[in-house]
Amino acid sequence: MTGSSAGGQHVLRTVPAADRWFVAVELLRRSSPARPELGVGERLDVPGVAQLERARERGLRIAVLARDRAFYGDDADWLVDRWVECDTLDPAAIVAEVGLLGGTAVAVTSTVDTFLRPAAVAARTLGLRGPTPGAAALSNDEAVVRAAMADAGVAVAPWVAVCAGEPGLTSAVGYPCVVAPVDGARRWDVALAADDRELRALAARHVGRTSYGRGIRPRHRLLVEQYVPGPRYAADGFVVEGRPQVLAWSEQVMTLPPEFTELTLTATREAPVPGAAAFVGAVLAAAGLDSGPFHLEFALGPTGPVLISLHARPAAPGAQLCVDRVSGVDSAEFAVALLLGEPLVPGRPDAAVAACSRMYLMSHLAGQVRRVTGVRDVAGIPGLVVAEVFTDVGAGAEPPGTPAGYLGHVITAGTSPEQARRRAAFALDGIQVDVEALLTA
Repeated sequence: MTGSSAGGQHVLRTVPAADRWFVAVELLRRSSPARPELGVGERLDVPGVAQLERARERGLRIAVLARDRAFYGDDADWLVDRWVECDTLDPAAIVAEVGLLGGTAVAVTSTVDTFLRPAAVAARTLGLRGPTPGAAALSNDEAVVRAAMADAGVAVAPWVAVCAGEPGLTSAVGYPCVVAPVDGARRWDVALAADDRELRALAARHVGRTSYGRGIRPRHRLLVEQYVPGPRYAADGFVVEGRPQVLAWSEQVMTLPPEFTELTLTATREAPVPGAAAFVGAVLAAAGLDSGPFHLEFALGPTGPVLISLHARPAAPGAQLCVDRVSGVDSAEFAVALLLGEPLVPGRPDAAVAACSRMYLMSHLAGQVRRVTGVRDVAGIPGLVVAEVFTDVGAGAEPPGTPAGYLGHVITAGTSPEQARRRAAFALDGIQVDVEALLTA
């Protein structure tokens, strides 16, 4: 069967084979336009769903294992042959459910930090391709990753891991310090603390958080790390047979303190400094990541690159689209081919796309959305790839620091980083989301 995808309506292109399964252990949920008129440009899938599409195009059947099926709503129903509820933190449970699918599993994988290691253990148990399960990169614990870096002599900022509920919490590495849960993938409760008061406020907020969704409870441990002044970058790519391949380098701009969330990134094919590739290779080797995608963030400190974070999965949806645009690589296709042991297609960069920028629209106060305008008006901006507003009139808004803090984003391409950023800023200026602050007693 052939078909197309347009206007949010999906038609599968092939008839899936009855006995070969591509298995995803959980998925990310993507932020979608609140209404059709609040989105223009390309349809944007999360990397995990894009991988399922590429697998389906090969005639594979699709199974998604989930702790909480209701968490996903009808997000990927058009693509999934079978949803299976089980304990996706337990590799044995994953293996057992895969065995009940019937036929043959050809891949078991995850693109969600919390489930990377269970999926890798299950894949290894089933004799399938994937990263070595014991790698620090799969631990979903930033303290474990930093300990591995220290053992290998890779540069990290001075750090400590503390209990968020510790009385009289203070920073053993001085101020300012970056504070983040060891297990939140830097999506929750991250701040740049200037003193004990700000550190303790962040810790109290995190202690009050009972879930990351899917029934996952936070560990309530915080990484407290000395702030590294200097520009920040990300490297995105794949490890193939133990050798890293960087697809793109992205310069990052963070929100103003005390929040410390990515506000803007600009992806290019050029490394920021000559030693950046060697640094990425050293980090991946120290973390034991020997196969699959990676998203690595680092700062250029006074003495060179310093690791900020490492994730053994693709970048966030908009960031991964920027990477794909500048590298000429379909990263979802590449990931599936790597899992299946197929030949890997090299990138075919477009000379007209030297850079791709994403800028977030954020609220910096807690309140209620009163008006949304301008999304359709920016559709004609040259180089516009995507513009979306995720909220709507009457919805609540939060400051940065949780997934709910993002109100929307724009993505633009250009012939230079400067042009891509200018286009993104122009598009963002054309979109208005008015938030009325909540009244406090």
